[in-house]
Amino acid sequence: MNREVKFIKILFFSLFLSIFLNASDVDYELDKSSSLAKKEHKHLMLFLHKNHCGYCEGMFLHLDEESLAKPIKKDFILLDINRDEDDERVSYQGFEGTNREFLKELGVDFYPAMVFIDENNKIIFDVSGYRSSQKILTVLNYISSKSYKDMSLEEFRDEEDFLEEDEKEDDNE
Repeated sequence: MNREVKFIKILFFSLFLSIFLNASDVDYELDKSSSLAKKEHKHLMLFLHKNHCGYCEGMFLHLDEESLAKPIKKDFILLDINRDEDDERVSYQGFEGTNREFLKELGVDFYPAMVFIDENNKIIFDVSGYRSSQKILTVLNYISSKSYKDMSLEEFRDEEDFLEEDEKEDDNE
């Protein structure tokens, strides 16, 4: 019986050790998040910001507004990555490092920023700097409609403006 107890102890210790050694210390596994987004027919949306940035805080509040929260929840998996969280780590396409290292690797040096990743795990669009709720919504519509495949954001915006003007004319008749 003593031998069986030793065997069980060794088995549990081995199981614990394998779990511990395989545990990932990565907070944002973008490749896995991208796969999940693909399964859910969504895009991956990274909101990149830093501490003590009034513009970052303002945009963060915009993302919580119902007019933006609904389309984000419907069409995106949102990941909130703070440059200044030194204990958080990101992995993406072979890269693994801190949030700050990841953002440096991406070439992001202006905050806030948004980066969008498609179903093929490729960065398809990025926006740097503060944006109003309406401008964020335009970008969300541009990405979720996959218009980025056929036209620039400017062309999309012009088309959106044209459609809005057309609707106003219809309402006035």
